[in-house]
Amino acid sequence: MVQMLIDRGYDPLAYRYLCLTAHYRTQLNFTWDALDAAAKGLDRLRNGVFALGETGTNGAEPDAGYRERFTAEINDDLNLPRALALAWEVLRGNLDVDTKKATLLDFDRVFGLGLGLWAPKAESIPETIAVLAAARAAARQSRQWAEADRLRAEIQAAGWEMEDRADGYALKRVTNA
Repeated sequence: MVQMLIDRGYDPLAYRYLCLTAHYRTQLNFTWDALDAAAKGLDRLRNGVFALGETGTNGAEPDAGYRERFTAEINDDLNLPRALALAWEVLRGNLDVDTKKATLLDFDRVFGLGLGLWAPKAESIPETIAVLAAARAAARQSRQWAEADRLRAEIQAAGWEMEDRADGYALKRVTNA
């Protein structure tokens, strides 16, 4: 089963994430669409934890209130779907980043998703895309909106997405998953 997932391009941990979304006493309805959704959920969770940076590793403690709620969910007949929902609540919540990451890494000791070890794959950007992106950034800087839109469309047609940020821009390959 695991090799079949790998052969189809899935991270085996996406299957684990899918399993975490169903209570162990209920039958898991496996579909490829459900696995796709689980893979996207896992990807968002990983990226969210990664975006917290190297925080949480400097001696920060998990939030006691969230830890107590997490333990209560686990002790309530191993309610992993609710525990996973609580992890999302922490990620989206207002805790300081050190405590947030420490709390999520503490939860991951139960989930086993390797959230603290994951980092996005460094992707090399083709020179033509990098040139288009730099030209688009320059067009935006000089307020040439029509040209910036045209360049964005060209970048998208080549299979890349350009995200504008306060510190510049980011490029990522568009996937059809």
